[in-house]
Amino acid sequence: MDRELHILILEDVPTDAELMKFELTEAGMTFSARRVDTKETYLKELEGFVPNIILSDYSLPTFDGLSALKIAADRCPDVPFIFVSGALGEELAIELLKKGATDYVLKDRMSRLAPAVSRALQEVQERTELKRIENALKDSEVKYRTIFENTGAATLIIDENAAIVLVNRQFEQLSGYSRGELEGKKKWVDFVFEEDLAKVKGIKWPAEKTHRKTAPGYEFRLADRGGEVKDVFATLAAIPATHTAVLSLLDISERKLAEEALKKREQELEIQSQNLEEANTALKVLLKHREEDKITLEEQILANVNKLVFPNLEVLKALHLNETQLAHVRIIEQHLHDIVSPFLRNLSSSYLNLTPREIQIASLVKDGKTTKEITDLLNISATAVDFHRKNLRSKFGIKNKRTNLRSYLTTLS
Repeated sequence: MDRELHILILEDVPTDAELMKFELTEAGMTFSARRVDTKETYLKELEGFVPNIILSDYSLPTFDGLSALKIAADRCPDVPFIFVSGALGEELAIELLKKGATDYVLKDRMSRLAPAVSRALQEVQERTELKRIENALKDSEVKYRTIFENTGAATLIIDENAAIVLVNRQFEQLSGYSRGELEGKKKWVDFVFEEDLAKVKGIKWPAEKTHRKTAPGYEFRLADRGGEVKDVFATLAAIPATHTAVLSLLDISERKLAEEALKKREQELEIQSQNLEEANTALKVLLKHREEDKITLEEQILANVNKLVFPNLEVLKALHLNETQLAHVRIIEQHLHDIVSPFLRNLSSSYLNLTPREIQIASLVKDGKTTKEITDLLNISATAVDFHRKNLRSKFGIKNKRTNLRSYLTTLS
C-alpha cells in the first residue's frame, strides 16, 4: 500500500500499544496510529480517523474486543480486524475467526504482528481486485445486452443463402471492410474463423410460421480483414414477409479475456486457500506441542516444590518458633499449595483483575477459614476482610445474597 496506513489500536495498556507500533515500524511499514481504550473513543475514531486496519485486545476494563469486532463488522466490514491479546485459547480464537476476525496474535509472540498485518492488507487488496474484475464483467454483460437491444451491435441483413444484403457501421468496423465491399458481394460465413465453420452450420434459419421468430444465440469466432480473430455472440431474427433475416453480432472478446482472467484468479485463490489450510494444520500441531510442553513444565514445578520446598517448611515448623513466626510459615505453606493447585490457576486466569490481597483472601475462604482466622493469619482487621469479601462477590458477579462465597470458590477447583 503506497499511502500511509491508518491503524486503530484498541488497548488499555499504553506500553503494549507502543510495542505493536515498534514491531510494525521495524517491519518497514509507514503508518499513523491512534490508541483508544473505551467504546466512546473507539466509535469516534472509526468515524473520524477512518482506519485501514484495527488491532484490538480481547479484554479491556470498560469495553471488550468482541463488541468492538461486531461494531467494525457493521460499520466497516472491509477493514481487517486482528486480535492482539495476552491470553487467547485455541477454541476462543477459532470462534473469533468465525465471527469475522481476520487473524489473532499473542502478545508473547509479537513478532507475528507485522506478517499478520501485511497478510490481512494483501487479502483486502486481492478481494478489491477480484471485485473490480467481477464488476467489470457484469458491466460488460449489461453493456452488450443494452447495445444489442438498441441495435448498436454489428448488424447485417442477410438472405437465405447467407449473402449480405445490408450492413451497419459497427459491422464495417468489426470486419474491416466498407459497405461497398460487403453488400451484395460477400456472405457472412466468409468471415467465420475456419475452425468454427462446422459450428455455424448448425444455426437454423428462424421460420416465420413458428412462435419463436428469433433463433437462440450462438458464440463463434470471426476473422477480420487483417486476420485478427474476434469472439462474437450472434442472434438471428426473421424479418416478417421477407426471405431475409437480421443477424446481430456482439464483440465479446473483452468479456472472454475477463472470464479467462477471472478463472485464472480463482485458480490462484484456490491454491492460496489450500496453502492456508496446510499452514493451519501445521499451526495446530505446533500448538499441541506447546500445550504438552506447558503440562510438562507444570509437572516439573510441582515436583520441585514438593521435593525441595515443602520438606524445608516442615523443618522450620519443628523449630522453636513463636506463634507469629509459625503463623507466617503456615501462610507460606498454604500459599505454595494454592500456587500449584488447579483452583488458583483457574482463579488467576478467569479473573485477571483480582488484586493479590483478594486472591489471598479468596484462597483462605475456599479452605474454610473464618473472618477471625483470616484476620489472625494476615494481621488485618475484620473490616478489611469483609471489604475484600464484598469486592470478591462483586467481581465474581454473585448478586444473590443466598449464594455462599466459599461454595462458589470451590466450584473453581
